Amino acid sequence: MVGYNGEDQSTEINLAVWMLISASTLFLIARLWCRQHFAKIWWDDVVLCVSWVWALVSAAIAVVHDESDDARRAFFRYQNTSTWLAAVATSWTKVAFAMTLTKIVHERPLRYFLWFVIAIANLILIPGTLSIWVPACPDPRAIYRPVQGNCFELPVLQYLGGSFMVMGGIIDVLLALLPWFVLRKLQLVKREKIGLSIAMSLGAITGVIVILRTFFQFVQGDYNYNYMVFMLLFNFLEPACTIIAQTIPIFRVLISRVKRATQRSKTSGVQMHPPTSHVELVATKSGSLSRDAVWDGTSSKRGSEGDGFRDSKV
Repeated sequence: MVGYNGEDQSTEINLAVWMLISASTLFLIARLWCRQHFAKIWWDDVVLCVSWVWALVSAAIAVVHDESDDARRAFFRYQNTSTWLAAVATSWTKVAFAMTLTKIVHERPLRYFLWFVIAIANLILIPGTLSIWVPACPDPRAIYRPVQGNCFELPVLQYLGGSFMVMGGIIDVLLALLPWFVLRKLQLVKREKIGLSIAMSLGAITGVIVILRTFFQFVQGDYNYNYMVFMLLFNFLEPACTIIAQTIPIFRVLISRVKRATQRSKTSGVQMHPPTSHVELVATKSGSLSRDAVWDGTSSKRGSEGDGFRDSKV
């Protein structure tokens, strides 16, 4: 892969791509381990795993091109396939996070909003797919790619691809802000409330990066070979960072649980045992001071058997 300066960037790009995939893999394994031992695997974990698979296949296709030493025409065929799979992975990581939030949101309007976000995250794949596979008229890559009869004007493709990325960035920001509205109603220690809200809002950073990337795309305006090689790295940045951001809150709750268990063992003189039940987020719902509640992230309702809440004094 040749960069802007004409030097081979294969090693650097492959290293960066596989570092992102490896990091997201480690965090995803840790997330599944915590869910398996302290809670239970839910549909948001399944969707997140599927999105990780798409990202992995996307990275593998990019490497296959590099190792095959094909002509530049093959590069764009592999690159388009890799970019599309990465786009699907990116959208489904947003879907997974929205599904996670449906378990802690109790207000009906917010739950409708989350399902609306899930629908939009899938629908924006339509303009994203068109911007990837439909060639431009005139196509700056025409000498490299197979001849096709249908084409869109280049500004149209730019707006289609830009709308996909901007909408994805907006969804990231909205999903990052939502935990602040939910957790503020829980009677947690202020420090823990702020820390957990920040941990669940790390996706906003990805949203800002995506929006900035979109503006860079419009400034560049030339989808030549060197530009596509350079932008290949960004295809994996968002899904990998989103997977990592969705795992960090689980780590924080687990660490808080272990710290509380350690403090209790020191004060009571009883030997501490590893946590064997659900990961607990101790809180009381606003307006209800009759008993403490423990949310384990397994349900969206309260007051029925197996609803994810139980008396913290048990």
